[in-house]
Amino acid sequence: MTLPPRRLAILGATGSIGTQAIQVVRELRSRGEPFEIKVLAAGRRMEELSALAREFDVELVCLAGPEEAARARALLPKKVQVTCGPEGLAQAAAWPGVDLILNAVVGARGLRATLAALEAGKTLALANKESLVVGGELVLAASRRPGQIIPVDSEHAALLQLLSGVRREELARAWITASGGPFRDRKPEELSGVTPEEALAHPTWHMGPRITVDSATLVNKAFEVIEAHHLFGLAWEEIGVLLHPQSIVHALLELSDGSFLAQLAAPDMRIPIRAALT
Repeated sequence: MTLPPRRLAILGATGSIGTQAIQVVRELRSRGEPFEIKVLAAGRRMEELSALAREFDVELVCLAGPEEAARARALLPKKVQVTCGPEGLAQAAAWPGVDLILNAVVGARGLRATLAALEAGKTLALANKESLVVGGELVLAASRRPGQIIPVDSEHAALLQLLSGVRREELARAWITASGGPFRDRKPEELSGVTPEEALAHPTWHMGPRITVDSATLVNKAFEVIEAHHLFGLAWEEIGVLLHPQSIVHALLELSDGSFLAQLAAPDMRIPIRAALT
C-alpha cells in the first residue's frame, strides 16, 4: 500500500535546525519515502530560501519583513505565495494541507507560530524551546491531543523515548545531560576575559550562534529544565541535570527500584530531527 506523502512546513528553514531538517528530508526522499515541503519560513536570507522553495516546489514562503518579501517575490514563480512578519509566520504555521510543522524559529517570537500550529490541529515538531519557557501554560492549553507536540531537543527527544516504556509510579527522577560547554574546566576568576569566539567554540555540538552562547553560559540548560517540566508534567524536583562532557548520553531515567535507563546517540541533531519527522 502506498502511503500518502507527509507534508511539512519548516519555520526557521535557513538556521541550524532548519538546514539539518532539509538534509534529513533529502535523505528520506532519496530512499523513496514520501515527504513534501510545502511551507518555508526564514528571516532575511531570501536568496537561500528562494532556492529551497524552487527545489521543493513550495506553496508559501514567509520572510522577516516587507522588504525581504518583495525581493523574494522577484526571485520566485508567481504561483508561490509570499508573506512576512509575525502575521505571516502564524499563517505559515497553520497552512492548510500541511501535516507537520517544524518550529525552528529562534527566540520568543516563535511562540505565536507554536500556538497557531496547535490551534489549527497540526502536529508540531518543536525546536523553539522559548515557546515553552515564556508561554508553557499557553502552549499546553492550545494542545488538542496527546502526542501533538514532538520535542526536537536531543534531551527531550530522548526523554520521550524513555518515558514511553515506564509507568509514572516507577519514575523517581528524570535526568538530562549537559556537556558543560567550552568553559567547563575554567575557574570562576578565569571567566571575566573570555571572548565571543571562545563562547562559540562548543566542544561537542554544532549549533547556531545564539544557542551556542546560551550553552556556554548554561542558560540553555535552565531553559531545558523548564521545557521538560511542561512537556512531561514533571515536578521541578523530579528533574536533574548531569554533567556529561561527551554528549553521548542524552537523558536518563532513575527508577524507584534504584535502576537507571539511558538513551545514547552521537551528538548529531539530525537524529532527533529524523525521529520527529518520521
